[in-house]
Amino acid sequence: MVTWYENETDALTALKDLLIPAWRAERPRLDRIDRWWRWNPKPIRLSAQATREHRMLRDMGETPWLGLVVTTLAQTLYLEGVDDETLGTGSATRIWEPWQRNRMGERQIALHREAIAYGTAYTAVQREGERARIDCWSPRDAIALYEDPTSDTYPQLFLRHRMLDTQNEEYQLWDAYSIWIWTLSDGTWNFTGSRPHYATDADGNPVCPVIRYCNQRDLQGRVPGEVEPYIRMAGRLNKDNYDRLLAQHYNSWKVKTATGLDMSGMSDAEREAKKLQIRQDSVLAGGPDVTFGTLPETDLQNIVAAKTSDVEELAAVSQTPTTAFGKMTNVGDAGIEESRAGFYAKRNERRRVFGISHLDTLRLCAAVENRPDDAANFHLFPKWADTDTRTISQAVDALGKAAQMLHVPDRLLWDQIPGVSKPQADAWREYADAHPNADDIAAQLTIGQMNGESAYQNGNNQ
Repeated sequence: MVTWYENETDALTALKDLLIPAWRAERPRLDRIDRWWRWNPKPIRLSAQATREHRMLRDMGETPWLGLVVTTLAQTLYLEGVDDETLGTGSATRIWEPWQRNRMGERQIALHREAIAYGTAYTAVQREGERARIDCWSPRDAIALYEDPTSDTYPQLFLRHRMLDTQNEEYQLWDAYSIWIWTLSDGTWNFTGSRPHYATDADGNPVCPVIRYCNQRDLQGRVPGEVEPYIRMAGRLNKDNYDRLLAQHYNSWKVKTATGLDMSGMSDAEREAKKLQIRQDSVLAGGPDVTFGTLPETDLQNIVAAKTSDVEELAAVSQTPTTAFGKMTNVGDAGIEESRAGFYAKRNERRRVFGISHLDTLRLCAAVENRPDDAANFHLFPKWADTDTRTISQAVDALGKAAQMLHVPDRLLWDQIPGVSKPQADAWREYADAHPNADDIAAQLTIGQMNGESAYQNGNNQ
Protein backbone atom coordinates (compact mmCIF):
# COMPACT_ATOMS: atom_id res chain seq x y z
CA MET A 1 0.00 0.00 0.00
CA VAL A 2 1.32 3.45 -0.97
CA THR A 3 0.13 6.94 -0.15
CA TRP A 4 0.01 9.73 -2.71
CA TYR A 5 -1.99 12.91 -3.34
CA GLU A 6 -3.49 14.27 -6.54
CA ASN A 7 -3.68 17.93 -5.53
CA GLU A 8 -2.10 20.51 -3.28
CA THR A 9 -5.16 20.84 -1.01
CA ASP A 10 -5.16 17.17 0.06
CA ALA A 11 -1.39 17.20 0.53
CA LEU A 12 -1.55 20.32 2.73
CA THR A 13 -4.28 18.73 4.85
CA ALA A 14 -2.11 15.67 5.43
CA LEU A 15 0.85 17.93 6.27
CA LYS A 16 -1.11 19.89 8.87
CA ASP A 17 -3.12 17.01 10.37
CA LEU A 18 -0.57 14.15 10.33
CA LEU A 19 3.02 15.10 9.79
CA ILE A 20 3.46 18.40 11.62
CA PRO A 21 1.73 17.20 14.86
CA ALA A 22 3.86 14.02 14.87
CA TRP A 23 7.05 16.01 14.26
CA ARG A 24 6.28 18.60 16.95
CA ALA A 25 5.46 15.86 19.45
CA GLU A 26 8.96 14.43 18.97
CA ARG A 27 10.90 17.70 19.10
CA PRO A 28 11.02 18.20 22.92
CA ARG A 29 12.51 14.73 23.42
CA LEU A 30 15.02 15.23 20.60
CA ASP A 31 15.97 18.69 21.88
CA ARG A 32 16.70 17.20 25.32
CA ILE A 33 18.88 14.52 23.73
CA ASP A 34 20.65 17.19 21.68
CA ARG A 35 21.57 19.21 24.77
CA TRP A 36 23.09 16.20 26.51
CA TRP A 37 24.77 14.88 23.37
CA ARG A 38 26.57 18.16 22.70
CA TRP A 39 27.64 20.38 25.60
CA ASN A 40 24.57 22.00 27.12
CA PRO A 41 23.12 19.52 29.65
CA LYS A 42 20.56 20.35 32.30
CA PRO A 43 22.47 22.14 35.11
CA ILE A 44 22.82 20.59 38.54
CA ARG A 45 20.22 22.00 40.92
CA LEU A 46 21.85 24.15 43.62
CA SER A 47 20.41 25.42 46.88
CA ALA A 48 18.88 28.86 47.17
CA GLN A 49 21.96 29.98 49.13
CA ALA A 50 24.34 29.14 46.28
CA THR A 51 26.80 31.91 45.47
CA ARG A 52 28.27 33.00 42.16
CA GLU A 53 31.31 30.83 42.94
CA HIS A 54 29.08 27.77 43.38
CA ARG A 55 27.48 28.35 39.98
CA MET A 56 30.90 28.89 38.41
CA LEU A 57 32.16 25.57 39.82
CA ARG A 58 29.01 23.80 38.62
CA ASP A 59 29.49 25.11 35.07
CA MET A 60 33.17 24.11 35.10
CA GLY A 61 32.22 20.55 36.03
CA GLU A 62 29.92 19.95 33.06
CA THR A 63 31.53 17.45 30.67
CA PRO A 64 30.07 16.07 27.38
CA TRP A 65 30.24 12.44 28.52
CA LEU A 66 27.56 11.20 26.15
CA GLY A 67 29.15 12.92 23.19
CA LEU A 68 32.13 10.67 23.83
CA VAL A 69 29.89 7.57 23.79
CA VAL A 70 28.53 8.60 20.38
CA THR A 71 31.90 9.63 18.93
CA THR A 72 33.71 6.46 20.01
CA LEU A 73 31.20 4.32 18.12
CA ALA A 74 30.83 6.62 15.09
CA GLN A 75 34.60 6.63 14.52
CA THR A 76 34.50 2.90 13.77
CA LEU A 77 31.81 3.16 11.06
CA TYR A 78 33.23 4.16 7.68
CA LEU A 79 31.64 2.51 4.65
CA GLU A 80 34.24 2.40 1.87
CA GLY A 81 32.62 0.22 -0.78
CA VAL A 82 30.18 -2.49 -1.76
CA ASP A 83 30.76 -5.85 -3.38
CA ASP A 84 28.51 -8.09 -5.43
CA GLU A 85 28.36 -11.78 -4.57
CA THR A 86 27.57 -12.92 -8.10
CA LEU A 87 28.15 -10.33 -10.80
CA GLY A 88 31.70 -9.18 -10.07
CA THR A 89 33.21 -5.76 -9.51
CA GLY A 90 31.72 -4.12 -12.61
CA SER A 91 28.18 -4.08 -11.25
CA ALA A 92 29.35 -3.06 -7.78
CA THR A 93 31.30 -0.15 -9.27
CA ARG A 94 28.20 1.08 -11.11
CA ILE A 95 26.06 0.85 -7.98
CA TRP A 96 28.72 2.63 -5.92
CA GLU A 97 29.04 5.59 -8.28
CA PRO A 98 26.10 7.65 -6.82
CA TRP A 99 27.67 7.33 -3.37
CA GLN A 100 30.88 8.94 -4.56
CA ARG A 101 29.16 11.58 -6.68
CA ASN A 102 27.06 12.68 -3.67
CA ARG A 103 30.17 12.91 -1.44
CA MET A 104 28.72 10.36 0.95
CA GLY A 105 32.19 9.30 2.03
CA GLU A 106 32.24 12.46 4.16
CA ARG A 107 28.51 12.92 4.76
CA GLN A 108 28.08 9.42 6.17
CA ILE A 109 29.91 10.54 9.32
CA ALA A 110 27.22 13.04 10.29
CA LEU A 111 24.51 10.59 9.21
CA HIS A 112 25.89 7.89 11.51
CA ARG A 113 26.34 10.31 14.41
CA GLU A 114 22.74 11.52 14.17
CA ALA A 115 21.38 7.97 14.02
CA ILE A 116 23.52 6.88 16.97
CA ALA A 117 22.68 9.90 19.12
CA TYR A 118 18.95 10.30 18.44
CA GLY A 119 18.17 6.71 17.45
CA THR A 120 17.06 7.65 13.91
CA ALA A 121 18.31 9.52 10.85
CA TYR A 122 17.19 9.58 7.23
CA THR A 123 18.41 9.59 3.66
CA ALA A 124 16.10 10.77 0.87
CA VAL A 125 16.69 10.11 -2.83
CA GLN A 126 15.37 12.05 -5.81
CA ARG A 127 16.29 12.55 -9.44
CA GLU A 128 18.27 15.68 -10.30
CA GLY A 129 18.75 15.88 -14.03
CA GLU A 130 19.61 12.33 -15.03
CA ARG A 131 21.38 11.50 -11.76
CA ALA A 132 20.33 10.50 -8.27
CA ARG A 133 20.68 13.01 -5.47
CA ILE A 134 21.06 11.80 -1.87
CA ASP A 135 20.06 14.08 1.02
CA CYS A 136 20.70 13.29 4.69
CA TRP A 137 18.30 14.54 7.36
CA SER A 138 18.29 14.75 11.13
CA PRO A 139 15.13 13.64 12.99
CA ARG A 140 15.02 17.14 14.48
CA ASP A 141 14.26 18.45 10.97
CA ALA A 142 12.31 15.52 9.51
CA ILE A 143 9.96 12.67 10.35
CA ALA A 144 8.71 9.61 8.46
CA LEU A 145 5.36 7.91 9.08
CA TYR A 146 5.11 4.16 8.47
CA GLU A 147 2.17 1.81 8.13
CA ASP A 148 4.18 -0.75 10.12
CA PRO A 149 7.26 0.89 11.68
CA THR A 150 8.71 -2.46 12.75
CA SER A 151 9.15 -3.93 9.27
CA ASP A 152 8.40 -1.45 6.48
CA THR A 153 11.40 -0.42 4.40
CA TYR A 154 9.74 2.68 2.95
CA PRO A 155 7.45 5.13 4.77
CA GLN A 156 4.00 6.22 3.69
CA LEU A 157 4.80 9.93 4.09
CA PHE A 158 7.86 12.01 4.92
CA LEU A 159 8.18 15.57 6.27
CA ARG A 160 11.23 17.74 5.89
CA HIS A 161 11.45 21.17 7.58
CA ARG A 162 14.00 23.96 7.33
CA MET A 163 14.24 27.59 8.32
CA LEU A 164 14.76 29.88 5.32
CA ASP A 165 15.46 32.82 7.62
CA THR A 166 14.32 34.01 11.04
CA GLN A 167 10.69 34.44 9.93
CA ASN A 168 10.14 32.08 6.98
CA GLU A 169 9.97 28.29 7.06
CA GLU A 170 9.85 25.68 4.34
CA TYR A 171 7.91 22.42 4.61
CA GLN A 172 8.20 19.49 2.21
CA LEU A 173 5.83 16.53 2.04
CA TRP A 174 7.09 13.44 0.21
CA ASP A 175 4.66 10.77 -0.92
CA ALA A 176 4.98 7.82 -3.30
CA TYR A 177 5.05 10.01 -6.42
CA SER A 178 5.85 13.64 -5.63
CA ILE A 179 7.57 16.19 -3.41
CA TRP A 180 5.15 18.95 -2.34
CA ILE A 181 6.67 22.22 -1.08
CA TRP A 182 5.20 25.13 0.94
CA THR A 183 6.57 28.17 2.73
CA LEU A 184 5.09 29.46 5.97
CA SER A 185 5.39 33.18 6.67
CA ASP A 186 3.48 35.00 9.43
CA GLY A 187 1.00 32.15 9.64
CA THR A 188 0.28 32.17 5.90
CA TRP A 189 0.86 29.04 3.81
CA ASN A 190 2.18 29.61 0.30
CA PHE A 191 2.35 26.69 -2.13
CA THR A 192 5.69 26.71 -3.94
CA GLY A 193 5.13 23.75 -6.24
CA SER A 194 5.62 20.01 -6.60
CA ARG A 195 7.92 17.72 -8.55
CA PRO A 196 8.22 13.97 -9.10
CA HIS A 197 11.08 12.01 -7.54
CA TYR A 198 10.87 8.94 -9.89
CA ALA A 199 11.62 6.41 -7.13
CA THR A 200 10.44 2.80 -7.19
CA ASP A 201 11.16 -0.34 -5.23
CA ALA A 202 12.85 -3.48 -6.59
CA ASP A 203 9.61 -4.54 -8.31
CA GLY A 204 9.06 -1.20 -10.01
CA ASN A 205 6.29 0.00 -7.66
CA PRO A 206 6.34 3.68 -6.64
CA VAL A 207 7.50 4.32 -3.08
CA CYS A 208 8.30 7.24 -0.84
CA PRO A 209 12.11 7.32 -1.38
CA VAL A 210 13.25 7.67 2.23
CA ILE A 211 15.47 5.22 4.11
CA ARG A 212 15.56 5.16 7.90
CA TYR A 213 18.83 4.53 9.78
CA CYS A 214 18.09 3.04 13.21
CA ASN A 215 20.61 2.75 16.00
CA GLN A 216 18.50 -0.06 17.44
CA ARG A 217 15.00 -1.22 16.57
CA ASP A 218 12.85 -3.68 18.47
CA LEU A 219 9.70 -5.53 17.41
CA GLN A 220 7.53 -2.74 18.82
CA GLY A 221 9.08 -0.11 16.56
CA ARG A 222 11.08 1.63 19.32
CA VAL A 223 14.42 3.13 18.23
CA PRO A 224 16.50 4.28 21.23
CA GLY A 225 19.78 6.08 20.66
CA GLU A 226 23.02 6.10 22.61
CA VAL A 227 22.23 9.25 24.63
CA GLU A 228 18.77 9.07 26.16
CA PRO A 229 19.27 5.86 28.21
CA TYR A 230 22.37 7.28 29.92
CA ILE A 231 21.31 10.86 30.71
CA ARG A 232 20.88 10.15 34.44
CA MET A 233 24.33 8.57 34.62
CA ALA A 234 25.88 11.57 32.86
CA GLY A 235 24.12 13.85 35.36
CA ARG A 236 25.63 11.82 38.19
CA LEU A 237 29.09 12.23 36.70
CA ASN A 238 28.62 16.00 36.47
CA LYS A 239 27.61 15.95 40.16
CA ASP A 240 30.83 14.04 40.94
CA ASN A 241 32.81 16.75 39.17
CA TYR A 242 31.01 19.48 41.07
CA ASP A 243 31.63 17.82 44.45
CA ARG A 244 35.33 17.45 43.69
CA LEU A 245 35.68 21.05 42.52
CA LEU A 246 33.77 22.26 45.60
CA ALA A 247 36.05 20.38 47.97
CA GLN A 248 39.14 21.34 46.00
CA HIS A 249 38.15 25.01 45.94
CA TYR A 250 37.24 25.43 49.62
CA ASN A 251 38.76 22.59 51.63
CA SER A 252 41.91 21.29 49.95
CA TRP A 253 44.39 22.78 52.46
CA LYS A 254 44.99 22.72 56.20
CA VAL A 255 43.27 25.42 58.25
CA LYS A 256 45.11 27.06 61.16
CA THR A 257 43.10 27.52 64.35
CA ALA A 258 43.64 29.71 67.39
CA THR A 259 41.39 29.41 70.44
CA GLY A 260 41.40 31.59 73.54
CA LEU A 261 42.63 34.63 71.62
CA ASP A 262 41.01 37.79 73.01
CA MET A 263 40.32 40.33 70.26
CA SER A 264 37.44 42.11 71.98
CA GLY A 265 39.37 45.37 72.34
CA MET A 266 40.46 45.50 68.70
CA SER A 267 38.90 47.39 65.86
CA ASP A 268 37.70 45.61 62.74
CA ALA A 269 40.87 46.53 60.90
CA GLU A 270 43.03 45.25 63.75
CA ARG A 271 41.12 41.95 63.87
CA GLU A 272 41.66 41.43 60.16
CA ALA A 273 45.35 42.24 60.51
CA LYS A 274 45.66 39.73 63.37
CA LYS A 275 43.93 37.02 61.34
CA LEU A 276 46.26 37.72 58.43
CA GLN A 277 49.28 37.46 60.75
CA ILE A 278 48.10 34.12 62.15
CA ARG A 279 47.41 32.82 58.64
CA GLN A 280 50.82 33.80 57.22
CA ASP A 281 53.36 33.68 60.08
CA SER A 282 55.40 30.51 60.42
CA VAL A 283 55.94 31.17 64.15
CA LEU A 284 52.87 32.16 66.16
CA ALA A 285 52.76 33.68 69.63
CA GLY A 286 49.86 34.38 71.95
CA GLY A 287 48.84 34.68 75.57
CA PRO A 288 48.80 31.90 78.17
CA ASP A 289 45.27 30.83 77.28
CA VAL A 290 45.81 30.77 73.53
CA THR A 291 45.94 27.36 71.84
CA PHE A 292 47.00 26.90 68.22
CA GLY A 293 46.11 23.96 66.01
CA THR A 294 45.11 22.90 62.49
CA LEU A 295 42.12 21.34 60.78
CA PRO A 296 43.01 18.75 58.12
CA GLU A 297 42.18 19.29 54.45
CA THR A 298 39.36 17.32 52.85
CA ASP A 299 40.46 13.94 51.52
CA LEU A 300 39.60 13.89 47.81
CA GLN A 301 40.32 10.19 47.31
CA ASN A 302 36.79 9.06 48.14
CA ILE A 303 35.30 11.62 45.75
CA VAL A 304 37.70 10.60 42.97
CA ALA A 305 36.97 6.92 43.62
CA ALA A 306 33.22 7.58 43.37
CA LYS A 307 33.70 9.29 40.02
CA THR A 308 35.90 6.43 38.77
CA SER A 309 33.20 3.95 39.73
CA ASP A 310 30.54 5.96 37.87
CA VAL A 311 32.75 6.20 34.76
CA GLU A 312 33.26 2.44 34.78
CA GLU A 313 29.51 1.90 35.17
CA LEU A 314 28.77 4.17 32.19
CA ALA A 315 31.41 2.32 30.15
CA ALA A 316 29.88 -1.04 31.07
CA VAL A 317 26.24 -0.28 30.33
CA SER A 318 27.01 1.63 27.10
CA GLN A 319 29.58 -0.95 25.93
CA THR A 320 32.19 1.80 25.54
CA PRO A 321 35.86 0.98 26.28
CA THR A 322 37.07 2.57 29.51
CA THR A 323 40.13 3.77 27.58
CA ALA A 324 37.79 6.13 25.72
CA PHE A 325 37.19 7.93 29.04
CA GLY A 326 40.91 8.26 29.69
CA LYS A 327 41.53 5.20 31.86
CA MET A 328 44.64 3.23 30.85
CA THR A 329 45.35 -0.21 32.24
CA ASN A 330 48.63 -2.10 32.02
CA VAL A 331 47.37 -5.33 30.43
CA GLY A 332 48.52 -7.46 27.54
CA ASP A 333 47.07 -7.73 24.05
CA ALA A 334 44.69 -10.53 25.08
CA GLY A 335 43.39 -8.45 27.99
CA ILE A 336 42.83 -5.44 25.75
CA GLU A 337 40.92 -7.53 23.23
CA GLU A 338 38.76 -9.00 26.00
CA SER A 339 38.03 -5.54 27.43
CA ARG A 340 36.89 -4.33 24.01
CA ALA A 341 34.87 -7.44 23.08
CA GLY A 342 31.56 -5.83 24.08
CA PHE A 343 32.35 -2.70 22.12
CA TYR A 344 33.28 -4.71 19.01
CA ALA A 345 29.99 -6.62 19.29
CA LYS A 346 28.11 -3.32 19.46
CA ARG A 347 30.06 -1.93 16.49
CA ASN A 348 29.39 -5.04 14.40
CA GLU A 349 25.66 -4.79 15.16
CA ARG A 350 25.58 -1.16 13.97
CA ARG A 351 27.53 -2.07 10.85
CA ARG A 352 24.94 -4.66 10.01
CA VAL A 353 21.90 -2.40 10.43
CA PHE A 354 23.50 0.69 8.88
CA GLY A 355 24.90 -1.41 6.05
CA ILE A 356 21.44 -2.63 5.07
CA SER A 357 20.17 0.97 5.06
CA HIS A 358 23.10 2.09 2.89
CA LEU A 359 22.36 -0.67 0.36
CA ASP A 360 18.68 0.32 0.30
CA THR A 361 19.74 3.91 -0.42
CA LEU A 362 21.98 2.80 -3.29
CA ARG A 363 19.21 0.65 -4.75
CA LEU A 364 16.89 3.69 -4.67
CA CYS A 365 19.57 5.64 -6.53
CA ALA A 366 19.62 2.93 -9.19
CA ALA A 367 15.83 3.11 -9.46
CA VAL A 368 15.69 6.89 -10.02
CA GLU A 369 18.51 6.57 -12.58
CA ASN A 370 16.44 3.96 -14.47
CA ARG A 371 18.73 1.00 -13.76
CA PRO A 372 16.14 -1.65 -12.80
CA ASP A 373 18.64 -4.53 -12.67
CA ASP A 374 20.77 -2.71 -10.10
CA ALA A 375 17.65 -1.62 -8.18
CA ALA A 376 16.67 -5.29 -7.84
CA ASN A 377 20.16 -6.52 -6.94
CA PHE A 378 20.01 -8.07 -3.47
CA HIS A 379 23.41 -9.78 -3.77
CA LEU A 380 25.28 -6.70 -2.54
CA PHE A 381 27.13 -6.55 0.74
CA PRO A 382 28.86 -3.55 2.41
CA LYS A 383 32.61 -3.21 2.90
CA TRP A 384 33.58 -1.33 6.07
CA ALA A 385 36.96 0.23 6.81
CA ASP A 386 39.08 -1.74 9.27
CA THR A 387 39.27 0.35 12.46
CA ASP A 388 40.53 -2.30 14.87
CA THR A 389 43.36 -1.18 17.14
CA ARG A 390 46.22 -3.34 15.95
CA THR A 391 49.56 -2.60 14.31
CA ILE A 392 50.09 -3.10 10.59
CA SER A 393 52.76 -5.72 11.33
CA GLN A 394 50.24 -7.78 13.33
CA ALA A 395 47.64 -7.49 10.57
CA VAL A 396 50.04 -8.38 7.75
CA ASP A 397 51.36 -11.35 9.73
CA ALA A 398 47.81 -12.65 10.29
CA LEU A 399 46.83 -12.12 6.64
CA GLY A 400 50.05 -13.79 5.46
CA LYS A 401 49.26 -16.85 7.56
CA ALA A 402 45.73 -16.92 6.12
CA ALA A 403 47.19 -16.95 2.60
CA GLN A 404 49.87 -19.57 3.34
CA MET A 405 48.12 -21.90 5.76
CA LEU A 406 44.49 -21.58 4.61
CA HIS A 407 45.28 -20.91 0.92
CA VAL A 408 43.15 -17.77 0.80
CA PRO A 409 43.95 -15.89 -2.45
CA ASP A 410 46.30 -13.11 -1.48
CA ARG A 411 44.62 -10.56 -3.76
CA LEU A 412 41.39 -10.91 -1.81
CA LEU A 413 43.22 -9.95 1.39
CA TRP A 414 44.70 -6.69 0.18
CA ASP A 415 41.75 -4.52 1.25
CA GLN A 416 41.96 -5.98 4.78
CA ILE A 417 45.37 -4.39 5.38
CA PRO A 418 44.98 -1.50 7.90
CA GLY A 419 44.99 1.82 6.09
CA VAL A 420 44.24 0.29 2.67
CA SER A 421 40.78 1.19 1.35
CA LYS A 422 38.74 -0.99 -0.97
CA PRO A 423 39.18 1.38 -3.97
CA GLN A 424 42.93 1.31 -3.44
CA ALA A 425 42.95 -2.50 -3.23
CA ASP A 426 40.82 -2.66 -6.40
CA ALA A 427 43.37 -0.44 -8.14
CA TRP A 428 46.13 -2.83 -7.04
CA ARG A 429 44.22 -5.77 -8.48
CA GLU A 430 43.68 -3.98 -11.79
CA TYR A 431 47.38 -3.12 -11.95
CA ALA A 432 48.35 -6.71 -11.15
CA ASP A 433 46.09 -7.98 -13.95
CA ALA A 434 47.65 -5.54 -16.41
CA HIS A 435 51.23 -6.19 -15.26
CA PRO A 436 51.52 -9.89 -14.36
CA ASN A 437 54.75 -11.04 -12.74
CA ALA A 438 56.74 -14.15 -13.66
CA ASP A 439 54.83 -16.38 -11.24
CA ASP A 440 51.48 -15.26 -12.66
CA ILE A 441 52.64 -15.86 -16.24
CA ALA A 442 53.93 -19.33 -15.36
CA ALA A 443 50.67 -20.19 -13.63
CA GLN A 444 48.64 -19.04 -16.64
CA LEU A 445 50.83 -21.11 -19.01
CA THR A 446 50.44 -24.16 -16.79
CA ILE A 447 46.66 -23.74 -16.70
CA GLY A 448 46.61 -23.33 -20.49
CA GLN A 449 48.68 -26.44 -21.02
CA MET A 450 46.45 -28.43 -18.67
CA ASN A 451 43.35 -27.23 -20.49
CA GLY A 452 44.91 -28.13 -23.84
CA GLU A 453 45.88 -31.61 -22.71
CA SER A 454 42.39 -32.15 -21.30
CA ALA A 455 40.81 -31.12 -24.60
CA TYR A 456 43.19 -33.42 -26.53
CA GLN A 457 42.36 -36.37 -24.28
CA ASN A 458 38.63 -35.72 -24.60
CA GLY A 459 38.98 -35.68 -28.38
CA ASN A 460 40.81 -39.02 -28.45
CA ASN A 461 38.26 -40.58 -26.15
CA GLN A 462 35.52 -39.60 -28.55
